[in-house]
Amino acid sequence: MYPLRVGKEMKALGHQVFGLTFQGSEIAEVMQREFDASWELETRGNGYKQLFKLADWIKQHQIQYVHCHKSSDLLLAVLLKKLCGFKLIYTDHMGVKKPKKDIFHRFIYRNVDQLLSISQFTLAHNKKALPVKDECIQALWLGTDISELPTEKADLKAELKLAPETFMIGIVGRLSPGKGHFELLQAMTHLDERFHLVVVGGLNAKQGGDDPYIAKLKTYVADHEIASKVTFYGFSSTPEKQLSGMDVVAIPSHLEAFGLTVIEAMAQGKAIIGANTGAIPEIIDNTGVLVDPLNVEALAAAMSDLSLDQARREALAKAARERAEQQFDQKVHVRKLLSIYQML
Repeated sequence: MYPLRVGKEMKALGHQVFGLTFQGSEIAEVMQREFDASWELETRGNGYKQLFKLADWIKQHQIQYVHCHKSSDLLLAVLLKKLCGFKLIYTDHMGVKKPKKDIFHRFIYRNVDQLLSISQFTLAHNKKALPVKDECIQALWLGTDISELPTEKADLKAELKLAPETFMIGIVGRLSPGKGHFELLQAMTHLDERFHLVVVGGLNAKQGGDDPYIAKLKTYVADHEIASKVTFYGFSSTPEKQLSGMDVVAIPSHLEAFGLTVIEAMAQGKAIIGANTGAIPEIIDNTGVLVDPLNVEALAAAMSDLSLDQARREALAKAARERAEQQFDQKVHVRKLLSIYQML
């Protein structure tokens, strides 16, 4: 979805934007509607078969910059670059763990004009693992839409029929191992009935969840008799609404490469309890509480402490919102990205 969000913003700034994607996908539909033109491939292999036609299409539209977001697309992009002469940018969204310095990868990355890592955390990994010169790699944080805060927050407590004095902790995102849901449930066993955890995210594989992991979470809730303190909300297409109704947002991911949920919670002006690992500390900076995501007692203590200190919650929420506006607004991200293009 990143190319769609960024592409729309670039269009709004008066730039021409073109898309290359797979036929019949949701992304293809949006590109057809929103971009100046798009090319749809049946398969990646089909791209190699149509290499020269694709090259003619790129030349016809005088495309100067091609931005890839999957390493599996880079070989096709490099071959097209050889034919067309555009500048090639690649954003790595995960952080490469294993070295890729064989002949094939040296050829690929020698032809990437700029490699972007989504955090300083992933940048460190990529510098070690990839055959890229220092001047051709840098970090660029992702962005999100920062809209005006609503005058009234969503009344999530009323929706869930919880008492107004309930202290609501929320976690939003994909239910899969390593995201910290299990540790949060463990922490809830250390807290009394005044606390309630809301888990927002798809509850099956079709909605993006991990079925065995979800079963594990639900079994834990039943076995430890904390069902009255936990709500599995399910998938939401508008998570910002649920975020707005939470007292505190918990993001105890074990090793997050970036964490869009972090900046979305910041944009909603929320006090955040985040993991002290991965990229989360650099994103939150000093606008949240950082804890070891595997330390259940520390998680419970952080939630308890914030529940008792409204002034601190409000100060953290205000600081988080200000940092989101300054550093993580989608418009800020796109301006930085365009400046990188123009310097190549």
